[in-house]
Amino acid sequence: MAGHSAVATLTLANATSGARLTIPAASVPPEALLELPKAELALTDRFARFALMASANAVADAGLDWTAQDPSRCGVASGSCMNGITETEVGFEALFVRGRSRVHPFTLVRTMPNAPAACVAMRFELAGPTLHYSTTCSSSSVAIGEAARTIRHGYADVMIAGGTESLLTYSAVNCWNSAQLLARLHDDPAQSCRPFDSTRDGTVLGEGAVFVVLEDWDRALARGAPIRAELAGYACSADSGHLTQPSVAGQARSMKNALADAAMPSEAVTYVHAHGTATKLNDAVETQAIKTVFGAHATRLAISSSKGMVGHMVGASGAMGLVLAVKALETGQIPPTANLRHPDPACDLDYVPGSGRDAPNLAAAICNAFGFGGTCATLVVSRPH
Repeated sequence: MAGHSAVATLTLANATSGARLTIPAASVPPEALLELPKAELALTDRFARFALMASANAVADAGLDWTAQDPSRCGVASGSCMNGITETEVGFEALFVRGRSRVHPFTLVRTMPNAPAACVAMRFELAGPTLHYSTTCSSSSVAIGEAARTIRHGYADVMIAGGTESLLTYSAVNCWNSAQLLARLHDDPAQSCRPFDSTRDGTVLGEGAVFVVLEDWDRALARGAPIRAELAGYACSADSGHLTQPSVAGQARSMKNALADAAMPSEAVTYVHAHGTATKLNDAVETQAIKTVFGAHATRLAISSSKGMVGHMVGASGAMGLVLAVKALETGQIPPTANLRHPDPACDLDYVPGSGRDAPNLAAAICNAFGFGGTCATLVVSRPH
């Protein structure tokens, strides 16, 4: 709510040449992973470790007693973009830099994309649908939305769903940097990511995981679950005109279809957690897409992006937006867009600049996540009633 940023300076080294790459980034400190059991640490890359930690927090918050559940009716849906890139880089270094004849025996299970879903299912001994989605920046929104559909269509009663990302490696960051997507390092690193600001010059990468527990409504009520919000609607659509350049029509289609799925008029929404990457093109396109969907009501919306504070968590960014929207509904407080000091005429809506604000009548919100490759996803949440 205060608009403080976790973005700091990060320097990465090339294991072969010694070349160094210095960027602004929001990284998870190493000590955060020390609580994991040694067996899980041995079998996992950082992205799966993050998923294990976040899912455990979500399960504890949901008050689930697994001994009272049918494991075949409980599942997992995870999302990530670059998946096990940390361990992939370690394996390539072993083969091509150090000249070893083989990689570590656990490299396969550490790098497989579905490792987060598999490891979470194993920890809680779940036997229901265990799925992983990789649609770049919309991965976790798709995972959560498809998990909700799994419950809606009767294939499961409970789904642990969310996203995880660990891509702060030399090779992965080099990919993003070479594509000219990353912001320059600001004199104050915390101000490097500036969504919707006229001085914005690119996104800043972050890492971590965000998971939620989804449960059939009647079942949650019957067990007295602490229901934080209703996931009222979801839509996923293709913006198939260009691999990396978004379109107004594609983003608007995602929002319109999600509102239709929720059977909710656009006027019922008062908060939008925007994708808001702080790239020149995306922020302007998303502004126009919101205007297309909401018409005159767009000027009455509170809109914010969390990427100035936690960075672009890529495959986990949609889930982060959902959790922040749920907290906004719970607390009646809307989080801000950090570092927004110079309004851009192309982004002329209310982006809650600087610090958060009270919104006691907040009843419904939407969360956008738009990925490279054109997969747009929108989630609609409302207060439980």
